[in-house]
Amino acid sequence: MPTVHIGRWLFDPERGLCPGCLRIEDDVVAEVCAGAPPRDSTPDVILPAFVNAHTHIGDSIAYPAPRGSVAELVGPGGYKHRVLRDSGPAEKTAAMRSSLELMASTGTCRFIDFREEGVEGVRALRGSMDAGHPDGTLLGRPLGDAPSKADIDAVLDACDGIGVSAARDLSPELLEAISRRVQAKGKLLAIHASEAVREDIDDILALKPSFLVHMTAADDDDLRACASAGVPVVVCPRSNLFFGLGQDIPRLLRAGVEVAMGTDNAMVSPPNMLDEMKVAFAICGPQGLSAARAVSLASYGGHKVLSAKGKITTEIDASGDLVAIRAGAEEPMSHLMTSATVADITAVIRGGRIRGPRNWMT
Repeated sequence: MPTVHIGRWLFDPERGLCPGCLRIEDDVVAEVCAGAPPRDSTPDVILPAFVNAHTHIGDSIAYPAPRGSVAELVGPGGYKHRVLRDSGPAEKTAAMRSSLELMASTGTCRFIDFREEGVEGVRALRGSMDAGHPDGTLLGRPLGDAPSKADIDAVLDACDGIGVSAARDLSPELLEAISRRVQAKGKLLAIHASEAVREDIDDILALKPSFLVHMTAADDDDLRACASAGVPVVVCPRSNLFFGLGQDIPRLLRAGVEVAMGTDNAMVSPPNMLDEMKVAFAICGPQGLSAARAVSLASYGGHKVLSAKGKITTEIDASGDLVAIRAGAEEPMSHLMTSATVADITAVIRGGRIRGPRNWMT
């Protein structure tokens, strides 16, 4: 198979775009080439693969959702929970696989999922995944309003941690019990926080969460408290727009919060991080969120959520997870943020090997 050169620019979070390309041999990245690429190299930007830091892949069965409030659609007893209850296992598996395949084809290498329906819900999602799909960090949720310690432990033994719908949905005693069991097992605790209404951040941080989701109704003091505690926040711009909630990402960044990006409920926003990144850029405006920062939130941000205190490698690496996106000959980052579509994704690379879609010749 002939050697192919892909890309004219490599993305660096500190320096922005740098000239360079990938040399591909037999569907493997043989070399990351810095500097001016060969004339026949494709007009692509090489980005780190995306990390979708907050999903509800189980909600895929309920797409498309009707209009409604957060409480009506995703609260206890709401629309999505009724659909999950009334749908069969085969239907749910097929819908989840469709979302997993969408993530794989659009450059997501890892996702962090909040999975309802107890141990069986976790097993159903894990059983829907195959080697071609992104790696999943699965956060389960015990069934019922008063799960026992054994119920909590059963979920924790089946997955990577617990994803709480909202602190106000559970009693303080249950939240404390969940936190204790999560800490004892060394797993993750994530909480939807201050989404539609402001919640007491001190009570939430006392639970020692690994990260929070949304914080759209939080005030500046709440955000500074998260930054001081080293608790990242995952933002979900398309979901917030659907529910009529604000999402002031620059305000979180100014407060010093570590921010990542996710697509949230699959019944509202299909898990396509390219679209999520573009919406984040659009709602913040060019002065509020640079194209480079938007790319960083959609990629490196999720890695930081999973390894808050670890060193995150930001170099484009030949053995890494990458995505190549056709970006035109001029203003490539502007094209990414305004015009790029799924059809512009020319290659998805996992572990240095081309996984799809091999569109560089089109």
